[in-house]
Amino acid sequence: MEIYGGRAGYNSVRFTGEKYQAISRFKKGEITTETRVKKRDKKIFIALSKIPFVRSFSMLVELIIENWKPFSLVFTLFLMEFLLFRNANSYTIPINTFVMLACYLILAGLIIKITPIGKYHAAEHMAASAYEKDSNLTLGKVKKQPRTHKDCGTNLVISIFICYSILFMIFGDPFWVYLISWSVGYELWKNEPKIIWDTVLVIGKAAQYALFTSKPKEKHLVVAIEAITKLEEKELASH
Repeated sequence: MEIYGGRAGYNSVRFTGEKYQAISRFKKGEITTETRVKKRDKKIFIALSKIPFVRSFSMLVELIIENWKPFSLVFTLFLMEFLLFRNANSYTIPINTFVMLACYLILAGLIIKITPIGKYHAAEHMAASAYEKDSNLTLGKVKKQPRTHKDCGTNLVISIFICYSILFMIFGDPFWVYLISWSVGYELWKNEPKIIWDTVLVIGKAAQYALFTSKPKEKHLVVAIEAITKLEEKELASH
Protein backbone atom coordinates (compact mmCIF):
# COMPACT_ATOMS: atom_id res chain seq x y z
CA MET A 1 0.00 0.00 0.00
CA GLU A 2 1.20 3.49 -0.81
CA ILE A 3 0.65 6.29 1.69
CA TYR A 4 -0.40 9.49 -0.06
CA GLY A 5 -0.37 11.74 2.97
CA GLY A 6 -0.62 12.01 6.72
CA ARG A 7 -1.76 14.56 9.26
CA ALA A 8 -1.59 14.92 13.03
CA GLY A 9 -4.31 16.44 15.19
CA TYR A 10 -4.64 17.37 18.85
CA ASN A 11 -5.46 13.76 19.74
CA SER A 12 -5.32 11.97 16.39
CA VAL A 13 -3.33 10.76 13.41
CA ARG A 14 -4.75 10.52 9.90
CA PHE A 15 -3.33 8.67 6.90
CA THR A 16 -4.57 8.79 3.32
CA GLY A 17 -4.23 5.99 0.80
CA GLU A 18 -5.29 5.57 -2.81
CA LYS A 19 -9.01 5.28 -2.08
CA TYR A 20 -9.50 5.75 1.66
CA GLN A 21 -8.59 7.79 4.70
CA ALA A 22 -8.19 6.40 8.20
CA ILE A 23 -8.13 8.58 11.31
CA SER A 24 -7.35 7.14 14.73
CA ARG A 25 -8.12 9.12 17.90
CA PHE A 26 -7.05 8.64 21.49
CA LYS A 27 -9.79 9.72 23.88
CA LYS A 28 -10.55 8.69 27.45
CA GLY A 29 -7.89 6.01 27.36
CA GLU A 30 -9.24 4.32 24.24
CA ILE A 31 -8.33 4.35 20.55
CA THR A 32 -11.11 4.65 18.01
CA THR A 33 -10.56 4.53 14.25
CA GLU A 34 -12.76 5.83 11.47
CA THR A 35 -12.18 4.90 7.83
CA ARG A 36 -13.89 6.70 5.00
CA VAL A 37 -13.72 7.05 1.25
CA LYS A 38 -11.25 9.70 0.16
CA LYS A 39 -12.87 12.74 -1.38
CA ARG A 40 -12.35 12.97 -5.10
CA ASP A 41 -10.68 16.10 -6.41
CA LYS A 42 -12.86 18.30 -8.57
CA LYS A 43 -12.09 18.22 -12.29
CA ILE A 44 -11.00 21.86 -12.31
CA PHE A 45 -8.40 21.20 -9.60
CA ILE A 46 -7.16 18.08 -11.39
CA ALA A 47 -6.67 20.10 -14.59
CA LEU A 48 -4.94 22.98 -12.81
CA SER A 49 -2.65 20.57 -10.90
CA LYS A 50 -0.94 19.71 -14.19
CA ILE A 51 0.07 23.30 -14.95
CA PRO A 52 3.44 24.33 -13.42
CA PHE A 53 3.39 27.48 -11.26
CA VAL A 54 -0.41 27.68 -11.54
CA ARG A 55 -0.96 24.46 -9.56
CA SER A 56 0.46 26.00 -6.40
CA PHE A 57 -2.51 28.39 -6.22
CA SER A 58 -4.92 25.58 -7.03
CA MET A 59 -3.56 23.68 -4.03
CA LEU A 60 -3.90 26.79 -1.87
CA VAL A 61 -7.57 27.17 -2.76
CA GLU A 62 -8.18 23.49 -1.94
CA LEU A 63 -6.41 23.90 1.41
CA ILE A 64 -8.44 26.98 2.30
CA ILE A 65 -11.71 25.22 1.45
CA GLU A 66 -10.77 22.15 3.49
CA ASN A 67 -9.22 24.02 6.44
CA TRP A 68 -11.08 27.32 6.51
CA LYS A 69 -10.89 27.73 10.30
CA PRO A 70 -7.05 27.72 10.60
CA PHE A 71 -6.77 29.88 7.49
CA SER A 72 -9.20 32.42 8.93
CA LEU A 73 -6.80 32.77 11.88
CA VAL A 74 -3.83 33.22 9.52
CA PHE A 75 -5.77 35.84 7.56
CA THR A 76 -6.58 37.68 10.80
CA LEU A 77 -2.89 37.75 11.77
CA PHE A 78 -1.89 39.14 8.38
CA LEU A 79 -4.63 41.74 8.58
CA MET A 80 -3.37 42.78 12.02
CA GLU A 81 0.16 43.04 10.68
CA PHE A 82 -1.03 45.23 7.82
CA LEU A 83 -3.11 47.54 10.00
CA LEU A 84 -0.70 47.81 12.92
CA PHE A 85 2.67 47.91 11.22
CA ARG A 86 2.24 49.13 7.67
CA ASN A 87 0.35 52.14 8.95
CA ALA A 88 2.53 52.54 12.02
CA ASN A 89 3.37 56.04 13.19
CA SER A 90 6.73 57.23 14.46
CA TYR A 91 5.97 56.08 18.00
CA THR A 92 5.67 52.44 16.96
CA ILE A 93 8.70 50.17 16.78
CA PRO A 94 9.19 49.42 13.04
CA ILE A 95 8.91 45.70 12.27
CA ASN A 96 9.14 44.59 8.65
CA THR A 97 7.11 41.81 7.08
CA PHE A 98 10.03 39.40 6.96
CA VAL A 99 10.43 39.57 10.74
CA MET A 100 6.68 39.18 11.23
CA LEU A 101 6.51 36.07 9.02
CA ALA A 102 9.51 34.56 10.80
CA CYS A 103 7.85 35.24 14.15
CA TYR A 104 4.57 33.68 13.00
CA LEU A 105 6.44 30.59 11.81
CA ILE A 106 8.33 30.20 15.07
CA LEU A 107 5.23 30.88 17.17
CA ALA A 108 3.18 28.30 15.23
CA GLY A 109 5.98 25.78 15.66
CA LEU A 110 6.24 26.36 19.40
CA ILE A 111 2.49 25.99 19.84
CA ILE A 112 2.58 22.68 17.97
CA LYS A 113 5.63 21.50 19.90
CA ILE A 114 4.25 22.10 23.39
CA THR A 115 0.83 20.60 22.65
CA PRO A 116 -0.02 16.95 21.92
CA ILE A 117 -0.03 17.83 18.23
CA GLY A 118 3.78 17.79 18.25
CA LYS A 119 3.86 14.26 19.68
CA TYR A 120 1.26 12.96 17.24
CA HIS A 121 3.09 14.71 14.39
CA ALA A 122 6.29 12.87 15.33
CA ALA A 123 4.39 9.59 15.68
CA GLU A 124 2.89 10.09 12.22
CA HIS A 125 6.37 10.51 10.72
CA MET A 126 7.83 7.56 12.59
CA ALA A 127 5.01 5.18 11.69
CA ALA A 128 5.11 6.23 8.02
CA SER A 129 8.90 5.77 7.86
CA ALA A 130 8.66 2.33 9.45
CA TYR A 131 5.87 1.29 7.07
CA GLU A 132 7.88 2.41 4.03
CA LYS A 133 10.67 0.07 5.13
CA ASP A 134 8.53 -2.84 6.35
CA SER A 135 4.74 -3.01 6.17
CA ASN A 136 4.69 -5.40 9.13
CA LEU A 137 4.53 -2.68 11.77
CA THR A 138 5.50 -3.22 15.39
CA LEU A 139 5.97 -0.73 18.18
CA GLY A 140 9.67 -1.62 18.38
CA LYS A 141 10.25 -0.89 14.69
CA VAL A 142 8.43 2.42 14.87
CA LYS A 143 10.39 3.55 17.93
CA LYS A 144 13.64 3.26 15.96
CA GLN A 145 12.57 5.76 13.30
CA PRO A 146 13.46 9.49 13.28
CA ARG A 147 10.69 11.93 14.06
CA THR A 148 11.40 13.91 10.87
CA HIS A 149 10.21 12.92 7.40
CA LYS A 150 11.25 13.90 3.90
CA ASP A 151 7.63 14.36 2.77
CA CYS A 152 6.45 16.53 5.66
CA GLY A 153 4.53 19.66 4.72
CA THR A 154 6.99 21.65 6.84
CA ASN A 155 9.47 21.26 3.98
CA LEU A 156 7.04 23.07 1.67
CA VAL A 157 6.70 25.91 4.17
CA ILE A 158 10.49 26.21 4.47
CA SER A 159 10.90 26.13 0.68
CA ILE A 160 8.43 29.00 0.29
CA PHE A 161 9.99 30.95 3.16
CA ILE A 162 13.49 30.62 1.66
CA CYS A 163 12.22 31.92 -1.69
CA TYR A 164 10.48 34.79 0.08
CA SER A 165 13.62 35.63 2.07
CA ILE A 166 15.73 35.89 -1.09
CA LEU A 167 13.17 37.99 -2.98
CA PHE A 168 12.52 40.19 0.06
CA MET A 169 16.21 41.07 0.35
CA ILE A 170 16.27 42.12 -3.32
CA PHE A 171 12.86 43.67 -3.94
CA GLY A 172 11.34 44.37 -0.53
CA ASP A 173 7.78 43.19 0.10
CA PRO A 174 5.44 44.19 -2.73
CA PHE A 175 2.48 41.83 -3.08
CA TRP A 176 3.90 40.04 -6.14
CA VAL A 177 6.83 38.82 -4.01
CA TYR A 178 4.39 36.72 -1.98
CA LEU A 179 2.88 35.24 -5.13
CA ILE A 180 6.23 34.39 -6.73
CA SER A 181 7.59 32.97 -3.47
CA TRP A 182 4.59 30.68 -3.09
CA SER A 183 4.71 29.55 -6.71
CA VAL A 184 8.47 28.93 -6.97
CA GLY A 185 8.67 27.39 -3.49
CA TYR A 186 5.88 24.99 -4.41
CA GLU A 187 7.63 23.95 -7.65
CA LEU A 188 10.85 23.28 -5.75
CA TRP A 189 8.87 21.10 -3.32
CA LYS A 190 7.08 19.34 -6.17
CA ASN A 191 10.13 18.63 -8.34
CA GLU A 192 12.86 18.34 -5.67
CA PRO A 193 15.84 19.49 -7.79
CA LYS A 194 18.84 17.62 -6.41
CA ILE A 195 21.28 20.22 -5.02
CA ILE A 196 18.72 22.89 -4.10
CA TRP A 197 16.30 20.45 -2.49
CA ASP A 198 19.01 18.77 -0.44
CA THR A 199 19.66 22.14 1.19
CA VAL A 200 15.95 22.83 1.74
CA LEU A 201 15.52 19.36 3.23
CA VAL A 202 18.28 19.92 5.78
CA ILE A 203 16.63 23.15 6.94
CA GLY A 204 13.16 21.59 6.79
CA LYS A 205 14.13 18.59 8.92
CA ALA A 206 15.84 20.87 11.43
CA ALA A 207 12.62 22.90 11.67
CA GLN A 208 10.57 19.72 12.06
CA TYR A 209 12.78 18.51 14.88
CA ALA A 210 13.18 21.81 16.72
CA LEU A 211 9.71 23.32 16.29
CA PHE A 212 7.05 21.09 14.78
CA THR A 213 7.52 17.76 16.56
CA SER A 214 8.27 16.56 20.07
CA LYS A 215 9.23 13.15 21.46
CA PRO A 216 6.14 10.92 21.39
CA LYS A 217 5.07 8.48 24.06
CA GLU A 218 3.98 4.93 23.32
CA LYS A 219 0.31 5.91 23.18
CA HIS A 220 1.01 8.40 20.38
CA LEU A 221 2.91 5.77 18.40
CA VAL A 222 0.18 3.19 18.91
CA VAL A 223 -2.43 5.62 17.56
CA ALA A 224 -0.33 6.18 14.41
CA ILE A 225 0.23 2.44 13.97
CA GLU A 226 -3.50 1.82 14.33
CA ALA A 227 -4.31 4.41 11.64
CA ILE A 228 -1.94 2.84 9.11
CA THR A 229 -3.08 -0.69 9.96
CA LYS A 230 -6.76 0.11 9.49
CA LEU A 231 -6.04 2.02 6.29
CA GLU A 232 -4.09 -0.92 4.89
CA GLU A 233 -6.92 -3.33 5.72
CA LYS A 234 -9.43 -1.13 3.90
CA GLU A 235 -7.21 -0.50 0.88
CA LEU A 236 -6.32 -4.19 0.42
CA ALA A 237 -9.96 -5.23 0.80
CA SER A 238 -10.94 -2.89 -2.03
CA HIS A 239 -8.63 -4.57 -4.56
